[in-house]
Amino acid sequence: MRQWLQRYGTGKKTGRDGRAAKSPLKPRQQVALGAESAERTETPEQQIARLQARVRQLEAETTKLTTEREILRSAAKYFAEETNW
Repeated sequence: MRQWLQRYGTGKKTGRDGRAAKSPLKPRQQVALGAESAERTETPEQQIARLQARVRQLEAETTKLTTEREILRSAAKYFAEETNW
């Protein structure tokens, strides 16, 4: 264990000068908080329009995935019949 710690360290991120480095997640958290505050300022009509657009997007994606799944099933069935094990 001691050899591993000497070779790889304790796992804390440090800069070249040996001081602890800042977490790369903190700027992302601040950006996420900014997005949440922007959502709070939208009117109910804007929120409904945004959610309806999202529903349409998800319905289109569901239709696409269902079609792809059916194509793959029929292809698997076709190739399973062709093989002579």
